[in-house]
Amino acid sequence: MIDDKDYQIKKWDPRILLHSGRWGLNWIGVGKTQLTLGTTPHVSKNGTIIASFSNLKTKKILIGFPGSVALGLADFQWTSVANTTAQNLDLGSIVPAKASPLIVKLHTEATHTGAVSLAITAGNASAGSQFVATGANFTADDIRQTAHADIGAVAPTAAATKVWIGGTPGANWSLMTNGILAVYVTYLEI
Repeated sequence: MIDDKDYQIKKWDPRILLHSGRWGLNWIGVGKTQLTLGTTPHVSKNGTIIASFSNLKTKKILIGFPGSVALGLADFQWTSVANTTAQNLDLGSIVPAKASPLIVKLHTEATHTGAVSLAITAGNASAGSQFVATGANFTADDIRQTAHADIGAVAPTAAATKVWIGGTPGANWSLMTNGILAVYVTYLEI
C-alpha cells in the first residue's frame, strides 16, 4: 500500500478487454488508456483517436534453380532453357486487397552455380521494378530491398497485389545447377 499522497491512485480499475470478430474491433485497456487493434480505432470522449493499427505481415517465398521445386527446395523455379533471356515469375497475389505493400527484400540463400551472374528485379507487374530495381543477387548472402524512397510507393488497391520477380543470368539457364533466392514481401494489412 502506498501512503504518500503524491502517489495515491484513485478510481483505479485495471481491465484487460479482448474481443475478436476475426480481427474486427479488438482492444486491450487499462483504466482510461485504450489500445485498439484491427480496423476500428477507439475514439475518446473528446474525439481524439487514441490508438489504432493493422497487422504488419511478411511472407517468404523461395525461388530456386531449375528442378528445385521437385526436390522440395523452393516454391518456384527458373525454367531450364539454353538461353540468357530474362524470365519473369508471377509469385501470385501476395499482398491482400486494400493492404499497403511496403518492402520487398531479396536474399540469396545459396549461390546460383553455373549462372555466372544473376540480375534480379521485383515489381507488381511482369518485368516490373516497382519494388526493387535491377541488381545482382547471385552469391550467397547477397541482400537487396526496396529503396528507402520507394517504401510505400506502390499504392494499395481494391484487388490483391501481385509480386513478380524478373531474372537474367550471365550464362544459359540450363547451366544453373544450384541457387536459392528468398523473397520477403512485407505489407500492412487492414
